[in-house]
Amino acid sequence: MMEDSSKKIISLYFGKHFSERARKLFGRWLNATDGEEEKNEAMQDLWNQNSAVSNESTQTDWEKLNKRLYFFPVHKNKTPFRKQFMKYAAVIALMILSAVTATYFTHKTIISSSTEMAEFFVPYGESKVLTLPDSSRVWVDAGSVLIYPKDFSNMKTRPIYLNGKASFKVKKNKEQPFIVKTNCLQIQALGTVFTVNSYPSDSFTTATLEEGKVLVSVNGSFLQPAVLKPNQQYVYSNKNHTATIQTVDAALYAMERQGFLIFEHVSFDQLMSSLERRFNVVIQYNSQKYGKEYYNVKFGPQESIHDVMGVVQQLIGIQYKIKGNVIIIN
Repeated sequence: MMEDSSKKIISLYFGKHFSERARKLFGRWLNATDGEEEKNEAMQDLWNQNSAVSNESTQTDWEKLNKRLYFFPVHKNKTPFRKQFMKYAAVIALMILSAVTATYFTHKTIISSSTEMAEFFVPYGESKVLTLPDSSRVWVDAGSVLIYPKDFSNMKTRPIYLNGKASFKVKKNKEQPFIVKTNCLQIQALGTVFTVNSYPSDSFTTATLEEGKVLVSVNGSFLQPAVLKPNQQYVYSNKNHTATIQTVDAALYAMERQGFLIFEHVSFDQLMSSLERRFNVVIQYNSQKYGKEYYNVKFGPQESIHDVMGVVQQLIGIQYKIKGNVIIIN
């Protein structure tokens, strides 16, 4: 039963020692949309069984932990956390990962016991370039993590596991397909340049093709796989489980790799989430107040968060204050 499995998995993580890989794997599993109700019940059971109490530092600790687990967004409403949410935060803050449970998730999710995996994490406020074992290049955006085999030589495919956003320039090898796997989508390429956006807090998962050809399929879905042509973008709704293909200017994604921030028809929530990741800030605002409009805007590589917020103020008409790394929008 899914309920029993969730309780067993979560309980295994309680009171053990953290490992970096296990923390990421647990975050991926906990963030997955399947079995949400059972996971919530298991978390509630853990709360009832322990004496954890939330205090003034709980929210700060939770926000730090959230950036590592990619579970809940920490921006949006300025309202205090709900009581139940704070309970869950206190429970998760006590959960420590052990080497035993890391091995369990390694086998149950993405890592084969015969394959040594590498992990590449990019924190908020940064972006990095990674060269994979096959000489393919990856531009990894802020708040993203890649997990990949350290050696592709004895594998039938070249699997890459992405949580976040990355652009790929793939070295061609028809005998060994290059496959990017996210929580919702699987993107297969031979020799090509494409971008995948798969942040857990976003409403959509997208695959955008610049050069070559990719095959996009939805995990566990009856939706037919689609072959993208250059300047096409596959858009999957994480909530409605629907997909569309739209025409875009893929050259904009090349500009993003040069440090530009480019937004086309994005919601206020998407805009704020991207700014949080880019500048490593927390933005507090009322999501309902700004939730109906969509925006087009471009920022240069050298623009600071002060420059950006000045443009947003003119574009949308907001009032804001910056206190350290916290931005409060009225």
